Formats: sequence, structure tokens, C-alpha cells
Amino acid sequence: MNENITSQHEPEIDKSRLIDAVLEEFQKFTTGVADQVGSEELYTYLFKNGSSLLAHYCEAGEAWLDSVEDNVEITDPDHYLIHFSYPDRIKSSLLLVRDVLLQLSIARLRHSEGLVSEAKIQEHFEESQALLTTELEKYLHYFQLERKAILGKPEVLRRKLESVKHFANPWKTFHSQFQTISGQFDEINLNDTRLKQTIDQYSLIHELILQMRTDVLNKNSLFEQKALSSLEDLTKISEIEQLNSTLKSFEDLINLGVGMEIRSESTLRNLEDSVNKLTSLSVPVDSEGGYLVVKKIDFRKTSEKWLDYEILPYLTDLWDLQEATFSPLLNIATQIKSSLLVAKKTQQIASFDAEISSLNSITEQQKNAIKQSKDLIKHIEDVLSQSYKVTELYTSEEYLKVPFQTNFSRLKSSKQGSFHSYWQKMAHVFKNLGKQVKDAKEKSPHQRLDIALQILETRNEKETPDHYHSLFLNKNFIGDLFLVRRSEQEKEIEKIIGYWKKGQNRSLAVLGDPLCGKSAILEYITHQFKSNEVHHLTPGSEISIEGRKLKVGKNLEEVLNFVKRSVSNSKPLIVLDDLHLWRDSSSSLLTNAEALIDFISSISSKIFVIVGMTNALRVHLDTRMKFSQGFTNLLDVNTSTSDEIYKAVMLRHGASHRSIFEKDGVKMNEIQLQKKIAWLTKKFDFNIGAVLQAWIFCTDVQEDGSIRFSEKETHLNDFLAIAELLILKNCLLFGYSSDLELKNLFTDRYENEYKPAVRKLLNIGVLDRDANGYLIVKNTVRQDLYSILKYRELLA
Repeated sequence: MNENITSQHEPEIDKSRLIDAVLEEFQKFTTGVADQVGSEELYTYLFKNGSSLLAHYCEAGEAWLDSVEDNVEITDPDHYLIHFSYPDRIKSSLLLVRDVLLQLSIARLRHSEGLVSEAKIQEHFEESQALLTTELEKYLHYFQLERKAILGKPEVLRRKLESVKHFANPWKTFHSQFQTISGQFDEINLNDTRLKQTIDQYSLIHELILQMRTDVLNKNSLFEQKALSSLEDLTKISEIEQLNSTLKSFEDLINLGVGMEIRSESTLRNLEDSVNKLTSLSVPVDSEGGYLVVKKIDFRKTSEKWLDYEILPYLTDLWDLQEATFSPLLNIATQIKSSLLVAKKTQQIASFDAEISSLNSITEQQKNAIKQSKDLIKHIEDVLSQSYKVTELYTSEEYLKVPFQTNFSRLKSSKQGSFHSYWQKMAHVFKNLGKQVKDAKEKSPHQRLDIALQILETRNEKETPDHYHSLFLNKNFIGDLFLVRRSEQEKEIEKIIGYWKKGQNRSLAVLGDPLCGKSAILEYITHQFKSNEVHHLTPGSEISIEGRKLKVGKNLEEVLNFVKRSVSNSKPLIVLDDLHLWRDSSSSLLTNAEALIDFISSISSKIFVIVGMTNALRVHLDTRMKFSQGFTNLLDVNTSTSDEIYKAVMLRHGASHRSIFEKDGVKMNEIQLQKKIAWLTKKFDFNIGAVLQAWIFCTDVQEDGSIRFSEKETHLNDFLAIAELLILKNCLLFGYSSDLELKNLFTDRYENEYKPAVRKLLNIGVLDRDANGYLIVKNTVRQDLYSILKYRELLA
């Protein structure tokens, strides 16, 4: 009998100890908060011990829940306390701990970026510690008094138990909330670590930009010293013997200028790599109503846009300023060298007054340019130090905000952006130095459309090109001469083909924006095979494999099954250029894409499949299926090198055997041509086809057959409304669209919004209809519209 009584009371004693342990843990936690001596220590203590306190309370609550049956009337005071009385205040205290933890993290991160002083950090720590200690002591005092009153006064216990008699046990709800709070502790700490890494990456980007600034300063200083030294030698010539040393001085000056690298390719590549390492994070920035307020920031994309708008224009101006400074100085130096050679040959010292005067004038202009460079550099330093901070995301402003209508270039290793919409052009080399960004005022839709119509009119004039302009549209005009070698891509292709010919499974997707040369790369690949081994799959064509023929429809599965059945004695190459063409009412693009991936996975050791498509289509298909993973290799051909683009333009221009003039009577030399091609290259993000097309827009054939180049506005501005953007997205993503497709897609809004938008785009020459009546984007604007949609984040 006594043994049974003891057995019945043992669980109650254990549960009593549980609540004692909880109160001891809370007491210990409160004391520990008061004992911390710094912000770092308090943060670490709150994260580790706050989570521990929460876990300890949850264990106690779960133990009580396991020991009682559902819907059993509550009679035990500790049961009432642990499930009904304490949880709400435990939750409030831990929410306070969570909020203080978040604010300590913010303070530490802002301190690491130099935005908060050590004194402020200490003050913040003391206030946080005092607040926490005071509130936790209040909660602990309540817990102790509550338990004492219930245990010491039966009438209080009876009243408390009566008040919850008809209530369901709230523990499961509280336990779920506690788990959420515990997860928020982990989330705050994880983001603290990730943001520290992001701050380190920002610091590296900062250093790389300042390194570019330092390079400019050092080169300016070196060039200035060398120019002044040469000038001094020139002014001191009085004897024949001094000609050699002066001549050597000018040769050194010329060699220095010719060999000087204006833009450091390695630093630019490092900058691109550093920006690409930035990630997207969901960052807790505040709390409201018990919830954490979270901001999702894509640091890579945001940094690209901000750097492209705030920093890279000034760096570009610095580099352009260097080129503008060096070029006239080198021209004068070359002329003086020639005069010195004549004097040395004739052994007669002529007067060098004219040369000295010219060199004096140029060196003065150089000093002014260097002074202006320092102003630009100061701006770069100030903007970086004030605005390019990770922890600016904690402010109420939009993070790293830039004007919405800016047409950004992508941050690449070998390009510096397109900023002619905002920068005053250097009409005269030294008169316009130091100009800042133009005041950009928001234009009305009609004003933007008017600008676009002027640009479109220029392009429509060139839609039926003359003999000269046709050279830039037809890569096969004189055979393979115009297929400029793209060495990096070709090496990768040869490696892939080599593996496949050894019997390894290989399949290749060639990716890139419109005009970047996907078809040319596919053509290069086909040249690596015998002609009878190459089979192009195009809807509406005919295919013949080992004596068997098939009329190709738009059901790709049917065609690929025919290929699989027909191949027995050969190892063919199957080429699908423009994957988006494989669709109709009975065979969707998705179904055909799935059939393609199934085909590749089953037979890629016997048949080598290469597919050409845009990156946007790849991303679209990746959201519906594991499309990219179906290929063993992906080759991005979006960009070409400066040298490749220069060769492509000059090969086509050279084939015309015509002279090119910048203005009436002034023939362009090779250096000027290089600069014009480089200007277009930067504007069109190193897209080789877009640059060749832009050359057409910027050149006019004169009556005498000569060619005149003028820097026209080549970029199509963003003049499009939302409805127009969505129509163009559909046409660019899938190659073409139809009125019926758009009507099914936009349903009720089609007649009022989208049908008028289609008509407008047709009328202004952006859209056209093909032979089948489908809506297609005109080739003359395809790349520009693709860039606009990418910036507006409607295409990848």
C-alpha cells in the first residue's frame, strides 16, 4: 500500500524539479546577461544561452504534456504554471532577447564598416544590457511570486484553475511559437556570419576599384615626369652631340605611351569575379508586432547596377581622359622625334621653337587633365566610402538605389559600361574636362516614344542595305573570311568533341543573347565533322540518315525516334539551332524539350547533339524541368574579346576597298578606327553581332562612294509600357507569337490593352509579321529590346 503511494508521487516530484530547474536556468541567464563586459560577449552569450534557455523550457513543457492525458482537468499548480501562466511571459522575454540580439548584430556589422564609432558601440551595449537585465529581473520576479502565491494560498490556486477549466491546453501553440523563435535566433546568427562575409567581399571590391584609381594616378605621374624631362632635354639642345640623348628621351616617351595599359584587364576580371561571388540573402532588419521584418537583397545584381551607375562612369571617364591626354602628346612626340632624326641625319641643329611651343602647350593641357582626374578620383573615393556599404540595407531607403530608367551594361571583365545617356561627350578634348553627370529629368511616355522613333527611323533607312552595309549583315559574303576565330570557345569545343570521339557521352547547349554568334559557333562545330555526318533538324525540312528519309514536322519526339531507329553504322552530329521553333498546337515546346532530354540521356554516346538557344529560354525551361542538367556541357558565347570584334569589323570594312572619313575631308587613321570600334564594343556589351549591326547605323555611304562615320545614338531607349514589354517578352522568349496566343494568355485584358499595344508595335516598326502571319521582333531592334527586358528583369 505504502509502495503504491510512493510510486504515485514520484512523477510529481520529478515534474516539480523540472519547474525549479527552469527558474534556476532563467535566474542563471539573467545573472549572465549582467556579467557580460562587451558587445561581442553579450551577443555570443544571448545567442548560445538564449537558445539553451528556450530549449530547456520546451523540454519541461513537453515532459508535462507527455505525463497527462488530453482533456484531463488541471489540478497540479506546476502544470498550470508551465502550460498556462509562464509561456506568454517566457515568449515575451525571449522576443526581447531576440530583438536585442538582432540590434547587437546590426551595431557590430555597422561598426565593422566604419559607420558606428567604438564609443557608440559601447553606449549601445550598456543600454542593451541595462534594458535586458531590468526586464528579465521583472519576469523572474513575476515567475517566483506567481508560484509562491499559488503554492501558499489554496484559494488563489483554486481561482486560477477555475479560470482555465474550460480552456484547451495551449502548450502546442506555444511550443510551435518557441520553435519559431529558436529558428529566428539561428537565422539572425547565420545572417550575421553571411553579412560579415559580404562585407569582406565589398571591402575587396572597394580595394580593386581604388587599385584602378591608383593605377591611373601612377601612370599620369610617370607620363607627366617623362614628358617634362623630354621637354627639358629639347630646350637644352645646343650641340650636335646632344641630339642622341634627346632622341633617346623622346623614344622612351613614345614607347612608354604605346606600351601603357589604360585599362587593366586582370583587375577588371578580378572585379567581375568579386561581384559575381556576392549572393542573395533574406536579411532580418527589424521586428514589428513580434514578427521579424525581412529584406531580400540580391547583392550581386544590386552591386552590378549601382557600380555601373555610380562608379564605372567615372572610371571610364578617367580612362578616356588618359587616352585623350596621351594621344596628342604622343603625336607631338612622334613629330619631334622625326625632326630630331632629320637634324641628326643632316648634322644641322635647326630651330625647335615650334616643337617646344607645341610640347609646352600639350604638357599644360596634360597638367589640367591630371588635375581634373584628381577631382574624378575624389568623387569615386567619397561615393564608395559613403554609400557602398552592406549595412545601408538597415536604413529605410531603398538599398543602393539607382534611377530606374538607366540603361545599364552588364559588369564584365572586359567592358566598362554604356553611359552616353548621362555623360556629356568630349566634343573638344580639353574644354569639357571634369563635367559631371547630366541632370536627368524624367521624360513623359510621349517624349520617350519620340526619341525611340528617331532612332528607329535611322534603322529603317538601313533595312535594305547597300553593297557596303550588306558586308556587315552576311557573314558568308566571301566564304569563311568573315568567320573571325573565337579562340576560347573553339578550344572548349575541340575538347568536348575530342572526348565524344573517344566514346564518352557528350551533348552541348550553345547559349547567348541575340546576335552574339550562336549560329556561327554551331557552323564552326559542323566543320569539325564530315558533311554526311551532320544533320540539321529544322521544322518543315527533310532529313536523310543512312538512306532513310523523313519530312520534319514540329513533333521533335517523332523526329528523334526516327533518328534513333535509323542510326546503325555512323556516329552523326544532330544540330538544333533555335530550339524555340519546335512548337505548335499539338506539340508544345515543353513536350519537345522533354523528348530532347530523354533522347540525349539515352543515346549521347552514339549521337552528338548540339542545341542553340538564348539564356532566357534555358532559364524558362529550367523552371519547368531539369533541362540544363540534361546536357553534359553548356557553352556561353555571349561576349567576344575586343580583338575579335575589331578584326570582324575591319575584315568587312576592308572587303569594300573604301576609305572612311570622320568628317568631310578628314580621313580616319587606324587609331581613330580602333577608338570608334571600342566605343561601339563597350556600348553593346561585347556582343559581336550587335557591334557589326551598329556599325551600319553609324556609317553612311557618300555620293563619291566613301564612307562617313558619325557617333549616332545607337541604343534604343526604354520607351515601352508594361503591356508592350510583356508582348515583346513572349515574342523574344519563344521566337514568335500570334494574336491567338496573346489573347489566350491575357484573356479579358487583350482587347482593351494588348491588342492596341500589338498594333502600336507593328506601326512603329518594332514588331513585324512573318510569311505565316506570326508576330516576330525585327532583327534591327532584337538585341536592344532583349537588353531592356533583361534590365527590367523580365528575361534572364
